[in-house]
Amino acid sequence: MSLRMQCIKTLEKILEENVFFNTLKSEFKVQDTAFANKLILTALRRKTAVDKLLSSMLTKKIPNKNKILKYVLLAGSTEILYMDTPDYAALNEYVEISKRLVGKFSSSMVNAVLHKIALHKDDMKGAALFPKNFFEILKQDYTKSEISLMQQMLLIEPSIDISLKENPDLWAQKLDGILFENGSIRLSSMNSSLTLIDGYNEGAWWVQDLASSLPVSFFEDLNGKKVLDVCAAPGGKTAQLLSKGALVTALDISADRLKTLSENITRLKLGKNLTTLCIDAEEYLDTSSELFDFILLDAPCSATGTFRKHPEVLHFKTLDDVNKQTQIQKTLLEKSSRHLAPNGQLLYCTCSISKIEGEKQIAEFLNTHQNFKLTPLSLKSLKNYNGKTLDKNIIDNQVLRTLPYHNKNEGGMDSFFAACLTRKN
Repeated sequence: MSLRMQCIKTLEKILEENVFFNTLKSEFKVQDTAFANKLILTALRRKTAVDKLLSSMLTKKIPNKNKILKYVLLAGSTEILYMDTPDYAALNEYVEISKRLVGKFSSSMVNAVLHKIALHKDDMKGAALFPKNFFEILKQDYTKSEISLMQQMLLIEPSIDISLKENPDLWAQKLDGILFENGSIRLSSMNSSLTLIDGYNEGAWWVQDLASSLPVSFFEDLNGKKVLDVCAAPGGKTAQLLSKGALVTALDISADRLKTLSENITRLKLGKNLTTLCIDAEEYLDTSSELFDFILLDAPCSATGTFRKHPEVLHFKTLDDVNKQTQIQKTLLEKSSRHLAPNGQLLYCTCSISKIEGEKQIAEFLNTHQNFKLTPLSLKSLKNYNGKTLDKNIIDNQVLRTLPYHNKNEGGMDSFFAACLTRKN
């Protein structure tokens, strides 16, 4: 099977079966992953705009028995419009693929459509668009102008961010990256595997999105404190807690994900103060009587805030999916709060862009728990490094709410929510 044929089949599997690309990457040869990443993720980010373009060109609807042609056209259009492949090479390849998949008649249609796109591609690139189901989620909480700004961020390929154990300013120079004031580094280029980048083998850093790294960055007084990390894997925040000297008990229901977390912590040489438990969080919270000084609840959520890095969510997630997560979050928040020592702090986080999983969840909790108060998060509490200033709008009404267009000039960030609750004495 050719590489482009494999990409087409992968796109079909992702969109027909709601499978995340990360779970399918291992099926590609190592030398093919860069191309597959570029083509598949770009196709997913641009799918709504490309579909709109293709619908204006097709005189007949593609029959369901030949629906693979939708993915041939999606991949072919994406490569011609947004990648550096010579037009003739891409066009010939996709025509041949359609011929093998469906037959000569279909290849004529594919040839005509892709040829037209190649001839007029400078006029056809257009703006990025959200699919209807994702727009429905966003319009619950955001204005049209805010949603428009989010859509524009689909045009900017997300970078890789890393967190450091120490000396981020030094490592920013070594890696030629962008240093942010919280100590995160944005890698400026990715021409090699992560494992080949300086500092990986010695455990100097770990991959963690800028937005995801912020919640724990607000807390510098964790040395020697007992910390419960609920739903801990993949472990970016766990590493942050450990690097600040916390004594961490990390829970996760997935043995595989917990194994990955442990391997990462071992590479980082931070495992001295870590205890891991493979257990359902609710089961642990129901049966344990232990109290903690600090609890990190990175709650299960719709993951809609990660749509730039994981554009599958644009096509999978619906308002129903978002609403279903809120009860799980409510339960975990309630049960976690019972394990806080007096004056202890609970840091609630989600990588959702929906406020029902963030701001509204916290407001409801505070309304029904008079023994808790909201502790303001503030950029002033960051251990400031001499790096790029963070957009001040990421703090909204004393909680963290990052949006994709925050720090747009530096490439934006995931959408993330965090709030800190303190148990009154």
